[in-house]
Amino acid sequence: MLASGGRDEAGIGHTGYLNNESSATAAIAKLRRAVGHEVGADPDIFDWTMPGIADPTVSGDPGRYADEPSPQERAAHAAITLFAMHQQSIHETSMHTDGNVSLGRAVGRMACGNFNENGIRRRFDKLQTANSWKELTGHARSLISLLKRERIALNYGLLAQDLLSLRADRTRANAVRTRWGRDFQSAYRRAQAEDQRTDD
Repeated sequence: MLASGGRDEAGIGHTGYLNNESSATAAIAKLRRAVGHEVGADPDIFDWTMPGIADPTVSGDPGRYADEPSPQERAAHAAITLFAMHQQSIHETSMHTDGNVSLGRAVGRMACGNFNENGIRRRFDKLQTANSWKELTGHARSLISLLKRERIALNYGLLAQDLLSLRADRTRANAVRTRWGRDFQSAYRRAQAEDQRTDD
């Protein structure tokens, strides 16, 4: 809705950032500035990063995380602020897609034929083995800035889920890495085949 518009929970219609709606433009700017900040450091973005109703899938166990953000809140905050950074100054198309475009798939597509392929691969590897939310979002920010330059969209809902799993237990983290690895290789090979057809 932030990018393309639609009706909010109150039924109010919005035209979105792609149509230069002033409230969406202001929201994108605020969210972009909050990339890498701790949850709670920027309360003026809570309209976008916190659910309007009690939702345990986002807020987590309120008793367990009473005085600190839950992992779900951290993941939502990271994904939404990274989306804003990705979208800023792009008014032609949304940098969020509802398609099955994981970070692995988007980065694989970007890496193929890129003069900085080795650097992209290193950043992607570092993100997957990050030891903290701060390190994780730092590496993600670096990759998203490259995706922005190439105008490659990704599914930010899926990104939030994957970031959450990367910071969970080893089994869930390994599952994300495995899927990202498959997606990276699949997108890379597809882009390679497309390049070869163009050359022919």
